[in-house]
Amino acid sequence: MITRCLILFAWLLLGASPVAAQRVIHVESNFSEAQVFADSVMIGTVSQSPFTVQSSTKVISVKHPDKDIWTNRHVDVELNDDPVQRIVANFVVNQVVDTTLKPKFGIDAVRSNKKWITIATGVSVLSGMAAIHFRTKADNRFNDYLKTGDKRLKQKVKTLDVQSGLALGVMQIGVGVIAFRLIF
Repeated sequence: MITRCLILFAWLLLGASPVAAQRVIHVESNFSEAQVFADSVMIGTVSQSPFTVQSSTKVISVKHPDKDIWTNRHVDVELNDDPVQRIVANFVVNQVVDTTLKPKFGIDAVRSNKKWITIATGVSVLSGMAAIHFRTKADNRFNDYLKTGDKRLKQKVKTLDVQSGLALGVMQIGVGVIAFRLIF
């Protein structure tokens, strides 16, 4: 106890206070991993805000760690005498981030192709079923035409043949899309 009192008395004689005045700094940014510096000493990232700094701190800097992507790489703010201060540092993205072409391989490519393959498969199956249906109806109508000789049935056979051909064409386009998406 006596030691504590002597230390406190010595600090008071030297003009220093045992508890230095501090400030609270709230830092906000559109990039939560930006680094926060108090007079060039890193004190954490924006996601760890608010920060308590000594009252002698003059400048708070917020810096983005990736210097290749962002136009403004840091924001420096001179502190005033307020005990609580708010700093907002928003980083602006360059218009062209990466000009290199990256081939689309792996899991992401499979996921993006999966939607197209699913749609094309559904269209192909439904079109194939429609082609079979129209072809079967045309065959049945043609057999009826051969038995009766009715000219209206012959016209109906031609219409069903055209519908069957269109459905078969749509099915082949779907199969082509599936093959194309599997390759590319």
